[in-house]
Amino acid sequence: MLQRAPIAPRGPRNSSPSVRSRGGIQKRNKAGGPVRVDRDGDLVMDAIAAGDKRRSGKGRLEGPTSSRGAGRGRGGPSRGANFGAVKTQQAIARGLETRQANILESRITTGSTTLQIDGLSSSKAASNPDGGVESLLAFLERKASGPNRNVKIKKSHKKGDSVFVTASSEDIAEIQKLDGFTFAGATLGIQARDSPSSASRPEKSGDKRKDEVSSNAMEIKERLKGVLAARYNSDLKLLNLSALAQDPGLREMGVFNGTTTTSKIFPALMVVCGGLFKTRQEKQDAIVSVTLADNDLADVGDVTALAQTFPDLQHLDLSRNRLAQMSNFDAWGAKFKHLSTLILTGNPIETQLATLKSDIMKKYPYLEILNGVQIRTPEEVAVALETAKSPILIAGPDFRDVGQVGENFIRQFVVLYDTDRSALLANFYDAQSVHSLSVNQNAARGHKNSGPIAPWAPYIKQSRNLVKINNLPTQMTRLHRGSQAIERVWSTLPATRHPDIQTLGDKYLIECHALPGLADPTGQSVRGVDGLIITMHGEFEEQSESPGKPIRVVSDMLSLRAWGPLALPKLPLNPQANTTIINTEQQKQEAMAMQLVERTGMTPQYSALCLTETGWDLEKAFMAFTANKDKLPADAFITNAAR
Repeated sequence: MLQRAPIAPRGPRNSSPSVRSRGGIQKRNKAGGPVRVDRDGDLVMDAIAAGDKRRSGKGRLEGPTSSRGAGRGRGGPSRGANFGAVKTQQAIARGLETRQANILESRITTGSTTLQIDGLSSSKAASNPDGGVESLLAFLERKASGPNRNVKIKKSHKKGDSVFVTASSEDIAEIQKLDGFTFAGATLGIQARDSPSSASRPEKSGDKRKDEVSSNAMEIKERLKGVLAARYNSDLKLLNLSALAQDPGLREMGVFNGTTTTSKIFPALMVVCGGLFKTRQEKQDAIVSVTLADNDLADVGDVTALAQTFPDLQHLDLSRNRLAQMSNFDAWGAKFKHLSTLILTGNPIETQLATLKSDIMKKYPYLEILNGVQIRTPEEVAVALETAKSPILIAGPDFRDVGQVGENFIRQFVVLYDTDRSALLANFYDAQSVHSLSVNQNAARGHKNSGPIAPWAPYIKQSRNLVKINNLPTQMTRLHRGSQAIERVWSTLPATRHPDIQTLGDKYLIECHALPGLADPTGQSVRGVDGLIITMHGEFEEQSESPGKPIRVVSDMLSLRAWGPLALPKLPLNPQANTTIINTEQQKQEAMAMQLVERTGMTPQYSALCLTETGWDLEKAFMAFTANKDKLPADAFITNAAR
């Protein structure tokens, strides 16, 4: 009798469909994932152990890891990240015995890693399908990221009108700087908040350990503050960091226990010290001098954090260390640009200072005192700084003229451009002449020339600066050909006045070079004609469209009355005596007028007018002249008189 073949045993429910069961006993996987079987379908009992061994090899951490990468929308920080932060804080609590030389302030104090962001609901992005959350997160990451560091939001969720984001403590600090920024027409409000999920879940043993380490780190921080306070001199604005290994407070903390060196405690000191100031200006006002004497420094690599914390330091003492050559200062790079005093007494490099002085001054441009000896004065420092700003010497004019053709052209060109531009075009331009102008708004200016810059509005409309104008049609339209086209452009430019090239030649820098072989426009010479390339640098003043007159009537009033004969003046009883008095007074006034003429260079008429206005007081008249001499017309002065 035929019998149906028995049905093979079914595999466990919830098993992965990608793994086919061939019968036999199977072990249920705790994670509910696929199991490993051999060729016959039997369970490989040591699959998990073997996989772990393969995964844990050289170069892999043995601690707990996360199976998912950190990213937006992928959950919170991994257990490995929390474990690393705990280990770092434990190392700080043991006296900074780790090998990390740079310890950030965030490793000493653990702040909130969750931010509450308000203002999204009133923005234009609120109408998006997701309520604008993705746009907001992208905006925060883009604005908070820097050139050398990208900010990444690990987790986010929206609750009511607020959005809560989670990130690392460093990224949180950058995102908090965006408080008050405008996003999609709405102002964002950003404030630190505890994560709602962490606040609601029960406290775990890992959280207790984290809180314990944080309290230990805070205690270490307070002790380091006490050490810094004891070493600070407010009168001298001096921070004494000498002989740190002998400091009683640090030794009591067990920092220098035989394995810890200055390179491990110094960054922590600088982090704590930097946290005491809110701005860079506060640090400049509080600390101008630092001493690092007696720290057994072979180079400044162990104290690199000093340059990062106090880049504007003015006085530095490195005496009685083991600095032997200039390369020992390379770790500081180009810091301490304002250092004026440097003490290197008791270092091996002291014997080489005579030959290294120029290198030291180049490294520290403001340095005035080296080992207690003044090597240059403040005036010499100012000259050196000015020379460094203009390292390229400006050459004089190079004028290689041919038969004074270029010289005569320049003399006529400047005068005609100021007085009659139409005549200039008629004399020197034709239908093939090409003209363009370029405005350089970013030209470097000396620190002495800090006056306001006149507006460029009349010129910017015609500017053909190829660095700024990259549109080809615009470039072509601003290249003017022919005297008529050039005249239309010049008519829109303001009137100018150039310095007299004959008497004020130092206001110009002119170069003229011959250029042979140019095509003869008349076609008479096959070999061509000689031309000139002329480059002229100078200055000019713009003439106002409505210049003011020497005298302007402010108010005029006409008063009328009925006619009547004028009363004649009464003659004095003694006309001869009165005439003598008048003549004496007139002579005195003429003498005063001549004195004012000698002192001011004004004509006698203007001098007498000035004295009349001041009641014939010579000193008051001179003061009035000094205050108003720039307003006087040219005919008020004697020709060639010194003003």
